[in-house]
Amino acid sequence: MTKSIVLATLLAAVTATQASTFYVATSGKDTNLGTSAKPWRTIQHACNTAASGSTVLVSSGVYKELVTIVRPIQLESAPSAHPIIDGTGIAVPASDAALVLINGVSNVLVHGFEIRNFKTANSALVPAGILIEGMANAVTLKGNTVDHIENNGADAANINGFGIAVYGNSPKGAITNLVIDQNTITATKTGNSETLTLNGNVNGFKVTNNLVHDVNNIGIDCIGFEGTSPIRGQDQARNGYIGLNTVYNVSSLHNPAYGGSESADGIYVDGGTAIVIERNIMHHNDLGMEVTSEHGGHVASVCTVRNNLFYSNNVTGLSIGGYDSTRGGTLNCTFLGNTFYENDTTSSGSGDFMIQFHTSGNVFKNNILYTSSQGIAISDVGGVVPGVVSDYNVFYCPITDGLTWGWGNGTYTDVASFRTASKGDAHSKVGDPAFVGAATHNFQLRTGSPALNAGVVLAATLAGTVDLLGNPRFIGKKVDIGCCETTKPGP
Repeated sequence: MTKSIVLATLLAAVTATQASTFYVATSGKDTNLGTSAKPWRTIQHACNTAASGSTVLVSSGVYKELVTIVRPIQLESAPSAHPIIDGTGIAVPASDAALVLINGVSNVLVHGFEIRNFKTANSALVPAGILIEGMANAVTLKGNTVDHIENNGADAANINGFGIAVYGNSPKGAITNLVIDQNTITATKTGNSETLTLNGNVNGFKVTNNLVHDVNNIGIDCIGFEGTSPIRGQDQARNGYIGLNTVYNVSSLHNPAYGGSESADGIYVDGGTAIVIERNIMHHNDLGMEVTSEHGGHVASVCTVRNNLFYSNNVTGLSIGGYDSTRGGTLNCTFLGNTFYENDTTSSGSGDFMIQFHTSGNVFKNNILYTSSQGIAISDVGGVVPGVVSDYNVFYCPITDGLTWGWGNGTYTDVASFRTASKGDAHSKVGDPAFVGAATHNFQLRTGSPALNAGVVLAATLAGTVDLLGNPRFIGKKVDIGCCETTKPGP
């Protein structure tokens, strides 16, 4: 190495000990100063060199490298730039296998990258686009696109991968104040694993404004009781908010790990607790949403699902309770002000709202269920009296006298018999909710809708302050049924 290069390298190291703004470009060199005029070449060199609190701006171009963030920095795309972290040709390592890895580092921002093409044919390896693990505070992922993260291994029962994964697995404490906002995840093949997952000791999070689509397993998942956290009583994602996300075309039908079954949820709470899920749109998934626990003796609990839209999902709009009698269940969860439109497109018999095993203390009110022509509004797979209080809903089937409700061991074809069996829905109505334009996905209400001003008024802390579209939820002392509060009814 020449004397000039040595001096330049030493000067760059001294400069980077103080928080500042540094630059990376494909035209740069890692022996440069990291300035806008003399940028570094690799993102990893910037992460290794920039002082805590620094901002690293990355110019457009393809960066074929694995990136590990080792200290608090803001890693961002330069203004108007489109930097790509590309895994093409990079071998997936045996552990910490992510294009972007954040392990036990707090106060980190990753903003504005495309993160793509991390693939393996080895079933034992687990590729991820972004992986956050350990104990950390105030990590934000914003405005990134994650695509083509794939495990194409031949051992179908054991293939795994993730688009974005958050694992609270430290014996020291939780991942807290996590923000995942305005990201897109698509074209992933994750086998048994999820597309965007929060697993274990994750306490306090916001998952908002994300777009998840065309993936072969669960879209957004909050998980508990898998043994991820070694701290007793802290092994579940909790105290979180999932809002304003759009999730569609999530299906395991062609996922080799699922053997042809359609079992992938758009949004899944699998053992999470104290999570508000509102103002999301879920369509053309296997299941729009599921709230339960896969682990026997455990539950998803105290979750509030409100002001969401579920339409054209393959098996059901919403499912609660364990999928068989050995699984966990759903406890003290509330489902308010949601709209369900023509779900169960495969005519599986699950309908718009499916109740399975081990449910207790749940509330289902102010919802619109506009069924497909098969007419199944509620199905009860568990075969026991569901632990659900249901009322102030609107039910409708486009086929005259086509509505059915499953409850306990019975199936009911008229609302009077259903009310007797369920001891609920005394204030619910059967009738066309009169959407302004369901064909164009406008689920506001027209004049004369039985859902107008017909809901039970509940505290804003429970029902939310705005509807799906951001309109005030309460007009005077009345509230509409369904996901849209109609400030001015349509004609």
